[in-house]
Amino acid sequence: MDFFASYFVQNALIASFFLSISAGIIGSIIVANKNVFMAGGVAHSAFGGVGVALFFGVNALFGAMIAAVLMSLFMVYASFKHSGRLDTFIAAFWAFGMAVGIIFIDMASGYKINIESYLFGSLIFTTRQDLWFIIGFDIVLVCLVAMYYREILGILYDQEFCTLKNLKTHFFITMIFVLSSIGIVLGMRSGGLVLIISIVSIPAYIAMMMTRNFKWQLVVSTLLCLVFMWVGFFISYYYELASGACIVLCAMGAFIVAMCIKSLMQRIRYE
Repeated sequence: MDFFASYFVQNALIASFFLSISAGIIGSIIVANKNVFMAGGVAHSAFGGVGVALFFGVNALFGAMIAAVLMSLFMVYASFKHSGRLDTFIAAFWAFGMAVGIIFIDMASGYKINIESYLFGSLIFTTRQDLWFIIGFDIVLVCLVAMYYREILGILYDQEFCTLKNLKTHFFITMIFVLSSIGIVLGMRSGGLVLIISIVSIPAYIAMMMTRNFKWQLVVSTLLCLVFMWVGFFISYYYELASGACIVLCAMGAFIVAMCIKSLMQRIRYE
């Protein structure tokens, strides 16, 4: 009972609940659209925003969000103008964001130790302000996905057909990229900018193995994210380990089990 009475634990559990919603939805979209590498580019470029924000004494989450949105807008532009070189642009800005973040953090006094929570995640340090950011984004995300579900589904699986049907593909692709970037930044509380890619993508991929229905993929991915976050957080709390790493290890363990079960079922089917 003392465990749940802690203010920090309550914040962490509430944050993980709402983070699982955004991570489950964003993860399903990213995995379906085969843009996991893009998620990595956004996460690491956002580190530059963290460094700049800490240097000027602004909320680091806000700084990371601005950097991530700018990066996502650039990737939308590059995907249409230089689609064949998109991976090169992502890799370049991946390194650029990390370099900018490191330089500004070095110039900012007093943040050398706390920066680990942004790199590797620390749910225990979630603030009320972070919670309101996460809850507000969840509301916007769920509403937009519900309103434009058919359009998003069409772009994820057949972008060329949507273009031929005069669907506003530029608008919806931009919306998907921007929402994904914000969701990834908010998720850095659970896994940090380094590990968030795994937390977002692994549950979504497991959900894809379990069902072909995209709506159910969203639901299953969200539930898996919640389970991994809570189990990982409990383990990290009791054994005094990094919560982000514990969450990723839980997700990876489930991923290995899911792959083994899938392989076994395929062997049984073809025998």
